[in-house]
Amino acid sequence: PCIKHIPSMKLFRQINPEDAEVLREGRWIRYDAASLVKGDIIRLTEGDVVPADCTLLALGMDPDRTISEEDAPKNEEEEEEDMIVDVSNITGEKKPRTASLRQDGTVNPIQMFYGGQVLQGSGVAVVTATGSNTLLASLIREGRWPPKGDLSEELGGGGDEDEDLEAGVSLLSSQD
Repeated sequence: PCIKHIPSMKLFRQINPEDAEVLREGRWIRYDAASLVKGDIIRLTEGDVVPADCTLLALGMDPDRTISEEDAPKNEEEEEEDMIVDVSNITGEKKPRTASLRQDGTVNPIQMFYGGQVLQGSGVAVVTATGSNTLLASLIREGRWPPKGDLSEELGGGGDEDEDLEAGVSLLSSQD
């Protein structure tokens, strides 16, 4: 039986993150990805492997960043770069998930999953699940990983919905 699982083990090694940049005691530190907990605030940049299931809260590197009219970009070159995350190795989605700024300066939130790959941009996210509670762990338990097709519809869509933001905000509120 082990021989049948070799391709999935190779894929798992490719998507397994080693560390994460996490906000602890008001400072950004590199931390072992396995030590993350629900509610942690993490920073992701291009090339990172997503270290936990999480919801994007802000683009760029500052979690407290807000845009006033004076601070708003004057031209397109000054705008925050969209964040693009490939979760195809987890959900089988054909297109990567994209987060961008809305007209009011808030971010269009996306749900990211453990093992996803940040293809472009950077952002700050709140951890919503770790370890055996991640989507990947659930799919492995159910024998549905690696994905043989696009699972996004049965998993609740492509992650660009306001429900993701509400989940992240309510999680942050419950931490107080």
